[in-house]
Amino acid sequence: MEWNPETLGNLSQCFFHTLSPAPEPRRAAEKSLADAADTPNYGIVVLRLVAEHTVDDQIRHAAAVNFKNHLRYRWSPSSDSNSGTTLAPILDPEKAQIKALIVTRMLSSSTPRIQSQLSEALAVIGKHDFPKSWPTLLPELVSKLRIAAQSNEYASINGILGTANSIFKKFRYQCKTNDLLLDLKYCLDNFCVPLLVIFLKTAALIDSTVRSDLPEFFEDHMKEWMGEFKKYLTTIYPALESSSDGLGVVDELKAAVCENISLYMEVNEEECQGYLNDFALAVWTLLGNVSQSSARDRLAVTAIKFLTTVSTSVHYTLFSGEGVIPQICQSIVIPNVRLRDEDEELFEMNYVEFIRRDTEGSDIDTRRRIACELLEGIATNYKQKVTEIVPVLIQTLLSSFAANPVGNWKDKDCAIYLVVSLATKKAGGTYVSSDVVDVQSFFTSVIVPELQGQDVNAFPMLKAGALKFFTMFQSQIPKPLAFQLFPDLVRFLGAESNVVHSYAASCLEKLFLVKDEGGRARYDSADITPYLPVLMTNLFNAMKFPESEENQYLMKCIMPVLVRRACQRDPSLISPFEASILPSLQMILQNGVTEFLPYAYQLLAQLVELNRPPIAPNYMEIFKLLLIPESWKRSSNVPALVRLLQAFLQKVPHEISQEGRLARVLGIFNMLVSSPSSDEHGFYVLNTVIDNLEYGVIDPYVTHIWNALFVRLQNNRTVKFVKSLVIFMSLFLVKHGPAALVDTMNTIQPTIFRTIVEQFWIPNLKLITGAIEFKLTAVASTRLICESPVLLDPSAVGVWGKMLDSIVTPFSRPEEDRVEEEPEMPDIAEEDLYNVGYTVTFVNLYNAGKKEEDPLKDIKDPKEYLVASLARISATSPGRFPHINENLDSANREALLQLCSTYNFTIVEVICIEYWGELAFFEQSSSLVAKAELIPYLSRRLSVVTSLTFEDETG
Repeated sequence: MEWNPETLGNLSQCFFHTLSPAPEPRRAAEKSLADAADTPNYGIVVLRLVAEHTVDDQIRHAAAVNFKNHLRYRWSPSSDSNSGTTLAPILDPEKAQIKALIVTRMLSSSTPRIQSQLSEALAVIGKHDFPKSWPTLLPELVSKLRIAAQSNEYASINGILGTANSIFKKFRYQCKTNDLLLDLKYCLDNFCVPLLVIFLKTAALIDSTVRSDLPEFFEDHMKEWMGEFKKYLTTIYPALESSSDGLGVVDELKAAVCENISLYMEVNEEECQGYLNDFALAVWTLLGNVSQSSARDRLAVTAIKFLTTVSTSVHYTLFSGEGVIPQICQSIVIPNVRLRDEDEELFEMNYVEFIRRDTEGSDIDTRRRIACELLEGIATNYKQKVTEIVPVLIQTLLSSFAANPVGNWKDKDCAIYLVVSLATKKAGGTYVSSDVVDVQSFFTSVIVPELQGQDVNAFPMLKAGALKFFTMFQSQIPKPLAFQLFPDLVRFLGAESNVVHSYAASCLEKLFLVKDEGGRARYDSADITPYLPVLMTNLFNAMKFPESEENQYLMKCIMPVLVRRACQRDPSLISPFEASILPSLQMILQNGVTEFLPYAYQLLAQLVELNRPPIAPNYMEIFKLLLIPESWKRSSNVPALVRLLQAFLQKVPHEISQEGRLARVLGIFNMLVSSPSSDEHGFYVLNTVIDNLEYGVIDPYVTHIWNALFVRLQNNRTVKFVKSLVIFMSLFLVKHGPAALVDTMNTIQPTIFRTIVEQFWIPNLKLITGAIEFKLTAVASTRLICESPVLLDPSAVGVWGKMLDSIVTPFSRPEEDRVEEEPEMPDIAEEDLYNVGYTVTFVNLYNAGKKEEDPLKDIKDPKEYLVASLARISATSPGRFPHINENLDSANREALLQLCSTYNFTIVEVICIEYWGELAFFEQSSSLVAKAELIPYLSRRLSVVTSLTFEDETG
């Protein structure tokens, strides 16, 4: 592609049309850009367009987003030759030109939005090439930083610092390696001094308005840095704060300081200790002076986050003073949890965004959420105080409401929000009480009166809060009481408020999903059928309200009744449903109706699963669409597409193995697993392939699979990815055996299997949650230590013992004691490839979701399986593993002995030979039952029981 006026005009028109709300010109423009992206020098031409100041800023911004995504997908595309989805890579000469131009283009951008996009594009290159393949980048940034500093060009300075932040972020999150440390040293050697210089220069400019002294140096002079930071938190700038714009600038400065000291404290707690008291007091005082205006939300949220960080650090004793926690609750928590005028406006004007912030959690931190997180942080070390104080606060709020319901309804809403926010969540997704209130009592006295109120339009925000409470705690509400309220929930579907009828639909949908012990649905068809006519009428009528024509919550409530329950109860209904639904779904797919694609993919998945092979040809035509790379370019479509792909993999595995389809499926896996934002979906695809296809079919591709996984593991590992990897390896093992797992992995690099086991499998096994996943990984790990020659080799006795310890850990400790929530991984925002227009967010029709299948149905209890396997290997190789005791911690030694005792004496007999000669194991056990069972065995086996002594009185 050549740069000329004609090209400039055509590209400008294309980018202009990508902004169109009309689908036809937008799709045509997107296709034109996608085709043009395959031509050489496309990236250079788009970058030049971005730099054209004569072009409209909106068009230039669209081009900047496109340029960034062009680099993301083509700078270093997948090398899997079998994928069929690999995009044409950017050629080396074009890469060199982009590297030479991008810093200058980024700094000369006319708007912060465009500069931000180019900065992120630069970071994409840096992720792959910096520093080794781009040695000129850091010197160029440093040079331009010095030039900008000399002339006080802070637009350029901010752009350079933002870019540096993007390329340096990897040092926060990547695992420590020698190469990483060398890269870090290179960056520190070249950037620390210029950073200090610009910091001091900026400090001097600020000080010129308040006449303060200059600091001097960085870590060796932390006193100066911290002194400056504290000053910025406590100083008042009258000339600026007299106007709203000026106040915004001051708030940004103080928020940035709060972020800095939070990060510094997380990394260097000990060095920060001497400054924390002053900072905590400064932030606390600052919060007392921050108004409830939404314009000051960033400062308030950042300041509260700092206090939360302190509350969960080793310096939590700062909150131990008399009256400190009650004052925090009264002056910080309650004021920031209470509804504001801005919240009411959002509730009425933008219900989708309100719900996203209120229930689903968004990337926007709200004051309400952050204030409750502060309370949770304090409860980490002062749980008793918090559980004493908060119920009193809640009761005070409820009493205020009772005294004047009309005037003080926000007090009741505040009380409900506190209870909901302080609930603890199990890994499975259900909620339990947080010791703040008794859920059932609170529900009966506080929530039920709101739900039974006859006017569904009165105090809608309070009604919404009550519906959210019912939704979250449904599993704890007794069936008779919950079902008594069913007509009220149906009635609330007629509420005028979009939020209220959405919450009512969500509550009903989740009510259908509640299960009792054993997995049996609490509410069956007999319970629901009498209400079905009025329920369906009200659901469809709710779609007539303005802005609810495409309401996802109403749709999610409709679908389990319309399709899944009906067709499963009566398979003869499948054909009529197909006849009525398929034409509409095919029309949506063929015309690319963006708004409905996620719904269509999920409903198709459900219909595919309800069919019996062979499925109709029109379904296979739809399957072809799945394998087109363009189908996967919208991130919002990915979860539903994966869901549909899984359905095909399960129903037509034979067809998948033909005509190169499997290679293209694995190409999709490769694309998804390479990014932290979609890697779990990549594993869903891969696990379904392993679960449904014969080994002979997948064998030619196994090396490519390991390559893709190990490249991602090396370049960007996260806790989520490693846990998914352990689950996949476990599934591979139980399907194809330990030998296939070890041998195929070691073809990538000799002995890599043992490295993976030591560094990733063993440490992360205790983090696995979910009943099926837990059983799968426990059984696979047991098979490794009992069947794999690699771990049964005498040289691996230490690894063998550590693996056993890791297997026993989940059996000996409750899930909440061993599993921590994974921190969010910061990442560059993902815009859809070649699209800067409308993007629908993914909507999950829960009941159209994939039912989890247990790959180990024949194994009922992984604990019994472990004990039996150890018994078997001990019997065949007595005395082979004399050092089990050395690698088990005390709790796990006790747990393993108890397991042996639990399952039967024969197993105890066989396993105990491994412990004889290590009487510490026997003597340290606190289980008298286990000891009592061991004594006869030892007596028979060794005839020396009379020489044993025990410290227990009953021994």
